[in-house]
Amino acid sequence: MMRVIENQWYPVLESRELKRKPLGVERLGRQLVFWRTSDGLPHAHLDRCPHLGAALSSGNILEDHLVCPFHGFEFDRIGKCKHIPAIGRKGKISKEIEARHFPIREEFGFIWLWWGKEPESYPQLPYFNVLKAGWQYGTVVTEWPVHYTRAIENQLDVAHLPFVHRTTIGASGHSFVEGPYVEANEQGIKVWVTNSIDEGQRPRSPAELAESAATKEPGLHFLFPGVWLLNLSPRLKNYIAFVPINAQKTRYYLRVYHHVRIPLIRQLFEMLMGISNRFILNQDKRVVLTQTPRDSSDAHQERLIRSDRAVSQFRRLHERLLEQKALSCQQATTMDVSLYPSSIKEDS
Repeated sequence: MMRVIENQWYPVLESRELKRKPLGVERLGRQLVFWRTSDGLPHAHLDRCPHLGAALSSGNILEDHLVCPFHGFEFDRIGKCKHIPAIGRKGKISKEIEARHFPIREEFGFIWLWWGKEPESYPQLPYFNVLKAGWQYGTVVTEWPVHYTRAIENQLDVAHLPFVHRTTIGASGHSFVEGPYVEANEQGIKVWVTNSIDEGQRPRSPAELAESAATKEPGLHFLFPGVWLLNLSPRLKNYIAFVPINAQKTRYYLRVYHHVRIPLIRQLFEMLMGISNRFILNQDKRVVLTQTPRDSSDAHQERLIRSDRAVSQFRRLHERLLEQKALSCQQATTMDVSLYPSSIKEDS
């Protein structure tokens, strides 16, 4: 079974991908089916009929019921079986015949799935200010045959640009990394960094960069379980939702948020940014595909350096959040809070 952080909201689809017809996709190592009722609301279930295991996504929707293609069992939006043709309209339906339901929300142009135990009240979605109204965006969607940990770490790596992207965004040759200064907790990671040409100068320490953190947005901002923001300028941001498909594949939704509003210029701008971002992502992909082990949680022999602070914090926090799942599975009643500090700040 694929290991993922539990009790989190995961972006799993863009809203525009889900029409009225049932949609079967793999997410988080499970086959899931998504569909909409006549009021437009989305719903999600395990893509398996509890009767004889047929894929519900191959069925259809009838009067706001998801219908199994095998024997016509009908399920409502929370997975309750409402009709079995073979026993008739007045037949008694066992409560055990239920299609597993997953809580979902639709906001910011995404469909979000709750993975974990259902709480009394749900936490807010992973949120950046660019998701609010007023920003325009264009989207690039791609899938890589990599584990989600490697995909995320690639976008937290602040030292690879002059080498992986030497013909594009790394052409300036700024290989010298000052900092980075990192703030991290179990919600996410913020990174402030300056890259420059190596002229033998003394690098500024993370503590020195911390002074600018009080007045500047972080260059990189990551929120668990898997959304990332690159602050290119006050009016231009790159956003990625990393969607774990299974242990060998990750889906990327890369959005460029901007304020270009004139329709034709906006269309041209988004097209050019899409071409550029696909090319840059493919440069990353060629290297990330070669990394072993595939899951960085198993990379115990790797030796991280000062410029890898964001990556090391991601690994540390990711493992802690996975451990919380393990403790929960063991029905632990207490947790040593000293093992799980609410915030970690880099010093020198």
